[in-house]
Amino acid sequence: MRLGDAYRRAPNSRVAFLDESFEVAEDRTTFYLVSAVVTDTTEIDVLRDGLIDVVGDHYWHTTESLLTPSGRKRAIELAEYLGHDDGREVAVVACKAPIGEAGGDAARQACIEQVAQALCTGAGIVQDPVHLMVLEQRETLHERSFDNMIISKMRKAGAICRHCQLMQASPRDESLLWLPDLVSSAVRRQMTHQEDDLLGPIFEIVEVIDCP
Repeated sequence: MRLGDAYRRAPNSRVAFLDESFEVAEDRTTFYLVSAVVTDTTEIDVLRDGLIDVVGDHYWHTTESLLTPSGRKRAIELAEYLGHDDGREVAVVACKAPIGEAGGDAARQACIEQVAQALCTGAGIVQDPVHLMVLEQRETLHERSFDNMIISKMRKAGAICRHCQLMQASPRDESLLWLPDLVSSAVRRQMTHQEDDLLGPIFEIVEVIDCP
């Protein structure tokens, strides 16, 4: 498996899982955010098994789950699992608000750049450098190429080191992508609805940084 090989070769035995959330409606305050949840590759199997146990299924999407009381309860349980004292995971969230005249692609790029730099340098809550990033794969080839281009340009410009690698995967194939999906939803709901039930259990391990 490609991802499995990448995990085994990850510098510092660390990996970050990335996902996004955004609001582009003209009648609301717009924003774009990208979340990265960092874990040790040695913890991947245990963490993945724990996620399946909490969710009780091999499918998860936080936004869908929040539509029902039982789904919200399960989402809170997942947040409590991520934020548990026994874990060592941390999350960094880059937020661009408002999106601005340049549009969603420019905001996404700004967020990915901010997250990638924080991971590469080990800044803030990250503490130690992370050079392997696994991003939820978008639908079209153009979108996937756009995300690869961001990292490639950053490497060429020296904004991140040459060891940094971006891989793209579906949550169907890697359940650990449920974690940044959860974090993105938690931060989003706090921004749009002032809800803290999802963010509360993970508040201590999440750092939100604003994009210029």
